[in-house]
Amino acid sequence: MLKKLSIKNFAVIDTLVLEPAPGLNVFTGETGAGKSIIISALGFLLGERSGSDILRPGAAAAEVEGEFLAENLPPRLAERWGVKNGVLAVRRQADPKGRTRAAVNGAAATLAQLSELGGYLVDFHGQNEHQSLLKPEVQRELLDRYGKLEKEAKAVEEAWGAAHALEDSLNAVSMSEDERARLLDLYRFQLNEIESANLKEGEEEELEALWPRLKNSEKLFTLSGEAHSLVDDAAGGAEKALERLKGLSAIDPTAEPLTARLASAALELRDLSGELRSYGKGVHSDPGEVDRCLSRLEKFKTLKKKYGADIQAVLAKAGELRVKVNGLEDLTLDRSELEKKLAAARAKLEKLAFALHEKRQAAAGKLSAEILKEAEGLGFKEVRFSVDAAYDEAAITSAGGDSVEYLFTANPGYPLRPLRYTASGGEMARIMLALKTVLARADRIGAQVFDEVDAGVGAVTGRLVGAKLAKLAAHKQLFCITHLPQVAAFGGTHFFVEKAVCNGVAAAAVTRLGAQARELEIARMLGGKKQSSELGLKHARELIAESEN
Repeated sequence: MLKKLSIKNFAVIDTLVLEPAPGLNVFTGETGAGKSIIISALGFLLGERSGSDILRPGAAAAEVEGEFLAENLPPRLAERWGVKNGVLAVRRQADPKGRTRAAVNGAAATLAQLSELGGYLVDFHGQNEHQSLLKPEVQRELLDRYGKLEKEAKAVEEAWGAAHALEDSLNAVSMSEDERARLLDLYRFQLNEIESANLKEGEEEELEALWPRLKNSEKLFTLSGEAHSLVDDAAGGAEKALERLKGLSAIDPTAEPLTARLASAALELRDLSGELRSYGKGVHSDPGEVDRCLSRLEKFKTLKKKYGADIQAVLAKAGELRVKVNGLEDLTLDRSELEKKLAAARAKLEKLAFALHEKRQAAAGKLSAEILKEAEGLGFKEVRFSVDAAYDEAAITSAGGDSVEYLFTANPGYPLRPLRYTASGGEMARIMLALKTVLARADRIGAQVFDEVDAGVGAVTGRLVGAKLAKLAAHKQLFCITHLPQVAAFGGTHFFVEKAVCNGVAAAAVTRLGAQARELEIARMLGGKKQSSELGLKHARELIAESEN
């Protein structure tokens, strides 16, 4: 869940601090006011690529910060980023050249790491964007969660790994001695290159944070020294003045408060002087330390270029190489023995994969019925929906032998086809909402963003969409940009976005509406007037009252 979002110099946003609530947060305002910019800023924070066009005119840098409740993070990520008290702080900045830098809980983070975290924190759903639920592999994973089949899927994955390892061993036995020796030399060289680097997770980020201090150490040393000298003089002056005030207070007790304040200030100045002196000693580094840091960062860059996108991937590659080396070195089993073991492993894999398929089919039938029921309540006159789990014994992978696909049609007489090829923009928005409502308990992502989920629907269907969002918001934190008052009326928290001109530059402002202001805004949405009529206000109050029943 998002606790707080701070945005500075991002597109039309000058400065904005947003504190959303649990449940359904709705954003309304005129077209072009900047509602979608808020969502874009959140996406930028969580790893979306961007250019220099996001920078507000005249600003030196754009910055977005967010505080998240991290209860959905896997333990490895919570440990990696030092999550304490369940809170994750993320910051990302962009300069005029489009270059960005990011930090998670104060530690430097790459774009890939932000994207990985974002996948556990927020799910984005726009009318026309490619959404995570459209990917077949994600559809399969959600089907397994819905059917509580994670244990069976894990067993298939492990069986596939065991069979795959035996295949590698059999291939190694079958290859020529020269080929085996060539591969051993290659794998040993690659493994030694990684192991000799003595990689540790988090070291690269620490050095990247340290590098600016090292290369500017002389300047930092000079500046801190000058600051220390000035503060030390000020501390001495304050101590001398304190002696004078003590004498003054002895004569005139009314001056004692002044004496106490100066005593506190003199103590703080002396303490600050000591800290500045210690800081100066700490930043003054020798050229050898600078060279070591730069050399180490270059080593990381080289290894990542060869073996993986980040240090974790490089270490995983080392594990793979180690297995390959051990397999090529230890060829004590003869070919016939390996073939027997492989046949047994394949038989076990096929048995587990088919058992998983049967359970997936049963879960798919139930999931299809539930999603169809939800979809029928979203204004579709005639709709068909099915979760297909087609099994191919000859194409078993670590995920089993099923090809899972969500099929859909809203047109009578037309066959079911994959969802990603079938639905129009308005249909896609509604079918996604139906999917999210059903899968809310299976989907671990705590915050959902719906950008104009009501696009292409009318007032009657809009009310149905609002009711679905409210139902989903009972289990999730939702952000919904809407132009329909029938949807806005269901919002537990209502934000109004408007654009003004400040010093000749457009700027978006966001206001959290109270009960009365909320009625006025929904009345405006109904009638399109800034000064709503009493009839419009009455209609707005009716919508709000209906949404609360």
